[in-house]
Amino acid sequence: MPVAPLRVAAISLHTSPLEDPGGADAGGMNVVVLEQALALARLGHQVDLFTRRSDPEAPAVIEVADGVRLHHLDAGPAAPLAKSDMEQAIAPFRDALHRSLATGTWDLVHSHHWFSGVAALPVARELGVPHLQSFHSVAAPEDAESLDAGEPAESAGRIPGERFVADGSDLVVSVSEAEARTIGERYGVTGDRLAVIRPGVDVDRFRPCSSLEERRHCPTLLFTGRLQPLKAPDHALEVLAHLDPALDARLVLAGGASQDFEEYLSELENRAEELGVTDRVEFAGSMGRDELAEAMRCAGALLLTSWSETFGLVALEAQASGTPVVAWRCAGGVQEAVGPGGVVLSSRDPDVWAEAVQSLLGDADGYANAVRSARDFAATRTWESGAQALAALYARIVGRDGADHHPSGGESA
Repeated sequence: MPVAPLRVAAISLHTSPLEDPGGADAGGMNVVVLEQALALARLGHQVDLFTRRSDPEAPAVIEVADGVRLHHLDAGPAAPLAKSDMEQAIAPFRDALHRSLATGTWDLVHSHHWFSGVAALPVARELGVPHLQSFHSVAAPEDAESLDAGEPAESAGRIPGERFVADGSDLVVSVSEAEARTIGERYGVTGDRLAVIRPGVDVDRFRPCSSLEERRHCPTLLFTGRLQPLKAPDHALEVLAHLDPALDARLVLAGGASQDFEEYLSELENRAEELGVTDRVEFAGSMGRDELAEAMRCAGALLLTSWSETFGLVALEAQASGTPVVAWRCAGGVQEAVGPGGVVLSSRDPDVWAEAVQSLLGDADGYANAVRSARDFAATRTWESGAQALAALYARIVGRDGADHHPSGGESA
């Protein structure tokens, strides 16, 4: 049933939805926020995106598409900030956001990541509009001993901030059932205050290439993501080193390092040299969306090596490109993102991964079936269907009595 047009304020404080993922602190969240906004606009809704100005030359407002605008708000220095330094921007961003939202009428505020929620939730309360929160990643507990528990908190305010917005939001929208379980376990959000809307994929941009044989023989393996320990690009290097030399495989590492991990690229380069694979590794840096789509459809397989992923959007994009995925089973929502044709492993032993890659690429008929299955699976996950489900959630929240808009009644974090 169609939802009457809504006016939505979508908040992404620390990173612009227009930034290409894989560089600095941009990632799958950027894609989700932008593509959801565009899909909602195609359904007739108005979405205004609000982000922190990190470039003094950026215009105040960018008309992204019909029904979608991006607003740059002044909050702290008009320069990039490391995530570990981003808390200083929350209070000034909150003030700037209040001034912006107070000039109009909004149906709801939807914050993405905890920085955004801590800034926007008090504004939504004061203006009397519902607030929805999406985390996109949930901080690992303070006593976590392994990266598979999630992303370590980059600053002291993260875990209290996540708890504040989890308690105070009308609805928490997660990107996977796995993330929803984590939010429920760590912050006690359950029942009708927790919903799942999985990301989609642009199957026109991410599409298969015509030649499978080129991808199987002398194959290129692809890793894409921010270069940081959580994403484990070092494991991709280990896998390459353990492959049969006769396969003549190479590895492309697509992504950049954020300010908090500036030295990590050098560590990876040193590790490649130690493993003797430097001549077969390309450090490609951050790629634009079209460039990434080309790399994906030319790759023999995607290595999704992350210790933890709330969903694993790159897996869906690879499958839409007809590129099978080899991933780790314990990485949060990855199992929801990888369909038939993919290989999800319960071991991080590089020999096990190397054997899986060789088995996948060494069977011509099996590989062709994996390619078809991957594409068919991805084709069922569109941004349009996700936007329809999200709009239905919005309508439900907007239709509540005003007394429901502030569940916690607490003070700002």
